[in-house]
Amino acid sequence: MTAPSHEALYRNSPLAFGGLLGAIVLLVGGITAGLQIASPAQRLPLVLIMLGVFVLTFAVCAVTALRWHRWTIDRDAVLIEERPLVPLAGRRRKRRVPFSGIASLSNVQNAAEEVLALTTRDGERFVLPPRRAPTGGPVRGLDQAGLTAFAARLQTAVTAAGGIAPPVTEGLGFWNRPPGLALLSIALLASLAVAALILWGLWEGAFVRVKTHEAAAFLVVLPIGVGWVLRRCWQRRRSVMRTMH
Repeated sequence: MTAPSHEALYRNSPLAFGGLLGAIVLLVGGITAGLQIASPAQRLPLVLIMLGVFVLTFAVCAVTALRWHRWTIDRDAVLIEERPLVPLAGRRRKRRVPFSGIASLSNVQNAAEEVLALTTRDGERFVLPPRRAPTGGPVRGLDQAGLTAFAARLQTAVTAAGGIAPPVTEGLGFWNRPPGLALLSIALLASLAVAALILWGLWEGAFVRVKTHEAAAFLVVLPIGVGWVLRRCWQRRRSVMRTMH
């Protein structure tokens, strides 16, 4: 009989989002500092170089953030394997966690998806994302039900091996903790500043092309999306903290 397993692509949203913000700060800071010391003839090459650095920095973070995670349920343990989506874009990790070494199982928020988090008695933490399932359209949806079913099979295996299966509780992820909330707050303030600048430019007639108007409209409504995500993460934190106390 084939051992039950679950494999899916994990998207490290804190790394990708933090890399994007860091690349933007590097781009703006580099151009601002460079324009103070560069001659007029050197300014265009400087801007192009900084744009290249921006793209390269974000690309490295985005590629590193994509990893395959696979859990396989054995007779008395769960085999956990993690590898980068792109070879050499990160380290590999492989652990065999005995059922007796599982301290807790929890559902954790990771951007738009819920991942299953396993914490060992030694303090190590592993996450398993849901698979992407066909929805009948061009976009593949998240198979959260399949991940829930796999967690139930893991609990059944622990019980069958004579152990006490830990319940799957609601846990806190990066975006529900102070560093994640602070990062989202910074993103909200930055998006508000950009939106204000865009609105000022529209008022002064700086944007005249249709495509430019479309891009400007997206940047103006961006704070609404960031604010919604921040509110959702904060509500999740409050809900989990209430259950813990």
